[in-house]
Amino acid sequence: MMKIARAALVIAAIVEIVFRGIPALFGSPPVARLFGLEYLTGFIPYVHAFGAVMICLGLLFWFAAKDPDKHLLIINIAILRFALGIAAQLGSFFQLGSLHVFWWIHMAIDVVLVALLILARRSVTVKAA
Repeated sequence: MMKIARAALVIAAIVEIVFRGIPALFGSPPVARLFGLEYLTGFIPYVHAFGAVMICLGLLFWFAAKDPDKHLLIINIAILRFALGIAAQLGSFFQLGSLHVFWWIHMAIDVVLVALLILARRSVTVKAA
């Protein structure tokens, strides 16, 4: 069961660093076009800071994957992060009335990650009990 925890944390780390953190940290007009977004210079300081936070979280998940038994708190943080990501996507959908298919894919990935991380949490807590 520990393999589930390790795999879930590694997948979460890769998603956070490669697919979210790095594109946000290096946000530019070409990156915005890649994601079908309008490039707004006023938001770039927020986007870059958000990317740095995503990379930090990804690294946290990566290091926790080495020994999930000792990192239940990080698993809980990962569950919270991706669950809030789902809520944020749904909030955007209700506010905007629609989302590009790319963002629905992001939300689907978040749903899968939350499910995997909940399984990982159960495997860690069962072993600890």
